[in-house]
Amino acid sequence: MSTPSLNQGSAFTASRLTPTTFLVKEYNDIYDEKPHIYVKIVKEEKVIMIIDTGCGGAMKGPALSHDGSEGAGGTVTSLRTFIETVPVDDNGGHPLNIRGENSYLVVLTHCHYDHILAVEDFPSSPILVSGHDPAFLSPSALPEHTLCKRLNLSVPKYTPTMVPHLYEIFGMNRDRSGGKARVSVLHTPGHTPDELALYDWVDGMLYVGDSLYEEEPVIFPKEGSIVTWFSSMQFLIQFTKERNAERQRSGLGQTLVNAGHCTALKPALEVIESAVSFIRDVVDGKEKVRRKSQVAGLLVVEYKQDSGRFSLRCPMVLIDEAN
Repeated sequence: MSTPSLNQGSAFTASRLTPTTFLVKEYNDIYDEKPHIYVKIVKEEKVIMIIDTGCGGAMKGPALSHDGSEGAGGTVTSLRTFIETVPVDDNGGHPLNIRGENSYLVVLTHCHYDHILAVEDFPSSPILVSGHDPAFLSPSALPEHTLCKRLNLSVPKYTPTMVPHLYEIFGMNRDRSGGKARVSVLHTPGHTPDELALYDWVDGMLYVGDSLYEEEPVIFPKEGSIVTWFSSMQFLIQFTKERNAERQRSGLGQTLVNAGHCTALKPALEVIESAVSFIRDVVDGKEKVRRKSQVAGLLVVEYKQDSGRFSLRCPMVLIDEAN
């Protein structure tokens, strides 16, 4: 794998969130998704944990070099190449996994295309997914459930490992206060049946995928369920309250939330409770429909707060089911 020149462009940018975790943004993808990819360096395990893999690097405009200028020496569109070769200012000017010294572990918060299109960059790495609804992730179902079929995309080839609710990726049987990596999988179906969240016990970070985020519409497919989403969000609210209480007793800051788009490093409890309040207002008829459209024979509606903070796009039938 060649090393990019300093003026070589990239489809990605990276910034530090915690001493061990970086937010990688695919900032100009052709699908206009701008997905968040999270990269956690787990030194004691010699592992790089990647949360979602983005859109595969396909861009709709010029790439930027690592210093923010327009790159002139070719474009890095492979997520793995970016992680292993492109200097990151917030990492002392070094790549996140220089020369691929550490192995990889990939976690997919759900199977939509904008989270899985670079998964083939990691062919020999474990790929962890929710085991909540195995049929939803069956090979025959993936073309539709990934939304790849709708976009005439090939489904990436990967073999997922389905894990249970409360599965611990790192730190099994470790003391929670011991300073070692400890990350738990939380099943949070609703947006999709396979949606999961992750909690990093050391950093106090909650990763929620596309269950909620700000500024852009949260888009539920027809396989989603607002009823189930409410239940999952109530679980996350209680979970976050418990973690906040633990962290307060230890003199630590509150849990922060990181989403699959737009939202990062925000107070988790406030964001989740505010998102639930908005969706509850939608179901109760307190928010007006901003737009209607027909998609694949379904009436799709869009709601948006006047402030623009939260918005929702989903088949109308999901609203009806929640009443």
